[in-house]
Amino acid sequence: MLIVVDPTRVARRLRVRGVVQGVGFRPFVYRFANSLGLVGWVRNDGGGVEIEIQGSEPVLDAFTQCLASEAPPLARVDAIEPEVIPPDHSRKDFTILPSAEGEVATAIGPDVGVCRACLSELFNPDDRRWRYPFINCTHCGPRYTITRSLPYDRARTSMAAFELCEVCAAEYRHPGDRRFHAEPNACPECGPRLSLHEPHGLTALARDPLAEAVRRLQLGEVVAIKGLGGFHLACDASNADAVARLRERKARPHQPLALMVANVASLASRVRVSAAEAAVLESPERPIVLLAKQPGCDDAYPGIAPDLDELGVMLPGTPLHYLLFHEAAGRPAGTVWLDQPQPLALVMTSANPHGEPLVQRNDEAFERLADIADVLLMHDRDIVVRCDDSVLRLRPDLPATPGEGDGKSAGVQFLRRARGFTPLAMPLDASGPAVLAFGAHYKATLCLARGAEAFLSQHIGGLDNPAACVALDEAAEHLQAILSVRPAAVAHDAHPDYYSTQAALALADALDVPSIAVQHHHAHIAAVCAEHRLDGPVLGFAADGVGLGTDGLPWGGELLYVDGAEFRRLGHLSPLALPGGDRAARE
Repeated sequence: MLIVVDPTRVARRLRVRGVVQGVGFRPFVYRFANSLGLVGWVRNDGGGVEIEIQGSEPVLDAFTQCLASEAPPLARVDAIEPEVIPPDHSRKDFTILPSAEGEVATAIGPDVGVCRACLSELFNPDDRRWRYPFINCTHCGPRYTITRSLPYDRARTSMAAFELCEVCAAEYRHPGDRRFHAEPNACPECGPRLSLHEPHGLTALARDPLAEAVRRLQLGEVVAIKGLGGFHLACDASNADAVARLRERKARPHQPLALMVANVASLASRVRVSAAEAAVLESPERPIVLLAKQPGCDDAYPGIAPDLDELGVMLPGTPLHYLLFHEAAGRPAGTVWLDQPQPLALVMTSANPHGEPLVQRNDEAFERLADIADVLLMHDRDIVVRCDDSVLRLRPDLPATPGEGDGKSAGVQFLRRARGFTPLAMPLDASGPAVLAFGAHYKATLCLARGAEAFLSQHIGGLDNPAACVALDEAAEHLQAILSVRPAAVAHDAHPDYYSTQAALALADALDVPSIAVQHHHAHIAAVCAEHRLDGPVLGFAADGVGLGTDGLPWGGELLYVDGAEFRRLGHLSPLALPGGDRAARE
């Protein structure tokens, strides 16, 4: 074979790091390289995406510069590391290679809401995915909650149990298709299926489980719905009796409940929605957003958020959620109805008995929701890791939080950071050892540092019962596995009786690594310093409640001088006697 040597051809190997797996990055590179007439290959590996590219130097420069600026919407390019290599003059095309193994230094993306292109197919009666509850593509759908390990390939997700049909396999293999290597790709022929069950029975109730579930909701029943990261409990938000029944069964008499509506237009006259709030509601992350009530809101949705001036609202995030509203609207064809006000409004709250973690598995749902839900709408795709809904409010006076991507977090105040944002990394000012930090007792969360990044786990919650403690252990194990990190040290609260402390000490012992105790209020102030990248000494006031002090006594309301790992207690609120000890704090 005659090989023609082009003296102008140069070659580079590019290492791309960030959120670049499962977001359509390889087909983007494939199309971009071919449009520029470049040759080479692209593949996933443990470090992210690896590219070998050959062509003229100016074109390679343009290709490299545009990798980040033109990347797919769900991608986040943190670094591009170039290396000059000898050109291979025998290569004549650009291809996508199978994934390579290697040390994991990339991250899986979070779960995101269904995109507009998939919605167009979902509501097209002539499309083969008409009303299919698990439609997705590389720009939308589950990621984090179905992934067991990296690189992000179907075999490492809970979709491994579903063999692609010929049509879906052709989509999956074609680099020009929107579903090229969309790992959750499926259709009614080969993918997961819905079923509806009585709480105490395994036998499916209806041939059309979704239609029957909506009928039950309209009758005032409580329906458990399997979503992304766990189950929800749903009922008709305008039915005061249904809401009261849900509160009584869940033992949640006063706390606010979240509301799901079909679109922003459905909120007219109920709550105030600014343009910025509407943008966050409609964002791919699909969080619960706290919105100011308008007069008449409590009459329309009785008992949802009593005695509060805000209402937590979310829009449908999954095809299944959209289909509930589509069914109630009479199954209209097309997408025009998506922008029109819809009368159905649903309570959509985490499915868990009071104080317990989110229900994750089908067998759990039968066991733990039997006394709460009237029926269970579930499916046969496993949830690998629990991940609750994120909750936030917009605060225009707040700056953007580093690491949340593209400035979208400007003015965002998280009350619960979970689905849609976990496990996106927060950047650190410097690279350091891998440290796994356990939270305290309430609102527990984990954080695993890797290099110059800190990965926050999903919200786990209070550790008052064994099931919550198991959830903490599972989250710690999954975070280490998904990032392929063996901690060099473990950090924990100084209180010896917290389960989080005991779990941290047990892990440190198992790994034979140091454990580091951190005073509770020092941790709070240090966290604020890290969030705002404050390197020097600060004065901080922590008024969050009780934490064990360095003198062995409970502290609360602390004025501290904090300088990194060191702190001094400068002042505090006057101590109060606590008859009954910790019980006084709880009650």
